[in-house]
Amino acid sequence: MKRIDFDKETQNQRAFEQAYRIKRKIKYYCQANDFDLFWTLTLNDNKVNAKNYEYSRKRLKTWLKYQREKYGKFDYLFIPELHKSGRIHFHGVTGGLSPSLVEARYPKSERLIKKNGIQIYNAENWHNGFSTVSKIQYRQKSASYITKYITKELIKMPSAFYQPRYFVSRGLKQPEISYDELSDKYFRDFKPSFVVGERNLLYNEFETDVSIYRIDISEEGELIQNSPAETVWKIREIKSPDGNQDFQK
Repeated sequence: MKRIDFDKETQNQRAFEQAYRIKRKIKYYCQANDFDLFWTLTLNDNKVNAKNYEYSRKRLKTWLKYQREKYGKFDYLFIPELHKSGRIHFHGVTGGLSPSLVEARYPKSERLIKKNGIQIYNAENWHNGFSTVSKIQYRQKSASYITKYITKELIKMPSAFYQPRYFVSRGLKQPEISYDELSDKYFRDFKPSFVVGERNLLYNEFETDVSIYRIDISEEGELIQNSPAETVWKIREIKSPDGNQDFQK
């Protein structure tokens, strides 16, 4: 397949939009499915080519296949993290998987390793590098944590072109979508991502026709806006009373 070259600004914008779409879908999966374990899987440079996306992806998929063959069917969602060094790590969530885990301990003191009071474990059968596993306490927090690694730098990584940017098991639940008419007061504290309107030539003011918001829903069903992008304004082309045209921006 021939790759089409775009200017740098266009590439960045496309990567940003793709990253946002992936983040939104991952959050939906995390909220709609009963994931109970959070995973971080690193790759050891001495064992695998951790800087090659396709090779790293295949190692992860092989490991997931082995887990299913050994422990039976389970749900999973994994995403890659592109480290500053160029190496690939993986973060993921699973549901219905009960692998052999050991309590993580500090090497010198042998004390148990806990984070925010939650015990950290290591996966005995991850042989590609280091692993940490913990039990999920809050879906929304785990969803927000895992999606932060979907960046435009990962999207633009050369060895990741035409490769999937996240990995999910078959049959994951999709969120149920419902529609409701909301009053303007629901959106007072939110920043629109895209606005279409026209300029009132008499008062020289912008009058909004349509506003589009990027909004998520928390586990409690509340509307939230974690990281709104800059608002894009578009002025529709209209004619002024004297017959002149006001062009769109």
